[in-house]
Amino acid sequence: MAVDAPVELRQLRYFVAVAEELHFGRAAERLHMSQSPLSRAIRELERDIGVVLFVRTTRRVELTEAGSLLLERSRRALAEIDGAIADAQRSAGTDERVLAIGYGPFSRTAVTRIVAVLGEVLAGVEVRLDEEVSADSLRRLGARELAAAVVMESPRAARRLGVRIDTLRDEPLLAALPQAHRFATEGAIPVGAFAAERVLLPREPPGQVFNAWLRALIRVHGFELERTIETLSAPWDRRMLPVANGEAVAVVVAEWTKEWTTGLAAVPFDPPLSFPTDLASRWPPTESVEAVVDAARRVRDAEGWLTERTDRTDLPGD
Repeated sequence: MAVDAPVELRQLRYFVAVAEELHFGRAAERLHMSQSPLSRAIRELERDIGVVLFVRTTRRVELTEAGSLLLERSRRALAEIDGAIADAQRSAGTDERVLAIGYGPFSRTAVTRIVAVLGEVLAGVEVRLDEEVSADSLRRLGARELAAAVVMESPRAARRLGVRIDTLRDEPLLAALPQAHRFATEGAIPVGAFAAERVLLPREPPGQVFNAWLRALIRVHGFELERTIETLSAPWDRRMLPVANGEAVAVVVAEWTKEWTTGLAAVPFDPPLSFPTDLASRWPPTESVEAVVDAARRVRDAEGWLTERTDRTDLPGD
């Protein structure tokens, strides 16, 4: 079906924010606008393209199948446009006034802390945060579309993509369980007991790398994930309904437990499990990129983020 009215970039940016947050209030805060005009803009977008993108209830916002498809392609389109603008600015000798930093679903707290410290030392530079899977962040970083990104542990990316890699954080993992689960009130859940459940995974292909990593981690402890189900759409940290309904269990981080639905419990693993992340940054760096790396390392060391790995930096020539 042809679109009669042209879709504006502004509308796509609004749509992506709501689709990633699955909450109009959080999306409005992220976009530095009030909720009413944001809701109106989304309704206008749906009217213009003749497609329902969200299912709205009094308790939650969910993407439709059409919305999920539009989200994937909108992210790519906006990334291409932002990259083209950045290339044009560089070719014209324009100073870098907007720093784009990528991060994954597990790393919102880490990147927020880094940006807070960065703001203390780098005045006059706007920071834009892009949530996406690590593979997309690394690709965009290699294309110089991002200044830096918090990604899954990626030691080989330095030479392969020509970027700098710094070990950043060993993020503690929790098991998300239904409140009625037998381990919900225990101090921890054994890895084997978790693996025996039906485990909720992010849908592929976006979640392919994480899913492979999680399977390998469970395998190291002597178990296999034999029963799994996939979430319907990204971002999968908001898709805990199957867990609350007793249909599955999931891996989460502490931050997610602050805003999820009722009927859920979170307990540590026995033995403890963690998700290793790195800071990937542009190489050779600009002054602003150096400031990002310095801020990240300062926060990492001050807050003791490395609990299993040691401080390591990989450069393209190493």
